[in-house]
Amino acid sequence: MNTKKKILSIIVGVIILGLLVIGVPYVISLFGSSSDGLIGEEPVTPSPSNEKPVHNPEPSMEPVEEPDPVEEVINEPDSEPANDPDKHMIYVGEQLKIPFRGGSGTNQSIVIKSAVLQSNEKQIALTFDAGWLYDQTIDLLDVLDAYQVKSTFFLRGKWVEDHPELTREILKRGHSVESHSLTHGHMREMTDVAVRNEIAATTKIIEDTTGYRPYLFRPPFGEYDSRILNILAQQGYPYTVMWTIDSLDWLEERNGVKVTAQYLTDRILSNATDKGIVLMHIGGYQTVNALPDIIQGLRNDGYKLVKVNDMLPPPSTSEDVTLYTVKQGDTLQKIAQKFGISVEDILAANLNR
Repeated sequence: MNTKKKILSIIVGVIILGLLVIGVPYVISLFGSSSDGLIGEEPVTPSPSNEKPVHNPEPSMEPVEEPDPVEEVINEPDSEPANDPDKHMIYVGEQLKIPFRGGSGTNQSIVIKSAVLQSNEKQIALTFDAGWLYDQTIDLLDVLDAYQVKSTFFLRGKWVEDHPELTREILKRGHSVESHSLTHGHMREMTDVAVRNEIAATTKIIEDTTGYRPYLFRPPFGEYDSRILNILAQQGYPYTVMWTIDSLDWLEERNGVKVTAQYLTDRILSNATDKGIVLMHIGGYQTVNALPDIIQGLRNDGYKLVKVNDMLPPPSTSEDVTLYTVKQGDTLQKIAQKFGISVEDILAANLNR
């Protein structure tokens, strides 16, 4: 009996001891003390303190390294930040000097319908406009060379852009290259900005192509008004050149009559006058064929053939200026574009402002 009690006591003791060994850590883990890394840590869901994303800095702080580019702009030695704003600052109501070259001394370009300069000889000028056609240019130049005649060519800006070699060849042979607008549009129907662009763009194209700055302007279709003449004067064109004789070489037929080489010759010779200006075209249908008889006929009638340029006083070589009052919304860039000049031109003309 005693033996059975002893065995039973031993079994009960083992059970109690097992419960103590297994149960105590479990109880401890239930109260959150497993963070010390003791037994029972693995099955427990890791606490937020072990999750790396919680400790990441805010995204806008870690990857951005702003100091380098800021330092480059601030420390750049050639930027002169203190001076540039003052130079380009303009104020509403301020008056700026706007420079332009080749002025006529008037507010408007002078319309030329015949020679201005006096001469002891009868004079007449042959002029040639270029719009789109070009394939007869060399043939035309060869005829003029053969008769030793120098003429004035009024070229559309886009024509010059498309045929730079022909343009340079015209100048190379001793003729003058002048402006006939950019696109040959109806300029009286255009805005001021569009008119200025027609004129300024063509000036630049001719000057960039040849090194020569034109100062004579022939309006497309012969259309102009006081507004156009004002803008031309501002753009450095003292003379707007018209004509005394329209050869009509741009027509194939007129009033049922075919425009032949003889038709052109008769029309020009019968209407020729001293100090006259003849309008013809590079792309005229019968111009090249008629030209020898026209030249010879004019000479037989006592005319000296000259360039329009030789009939007029030379343009001023000094820079003239006009005053412009700054308006709301103006910038130097807008004003420069308006007058067909550069911002640097305006700044140079207004150093003491």
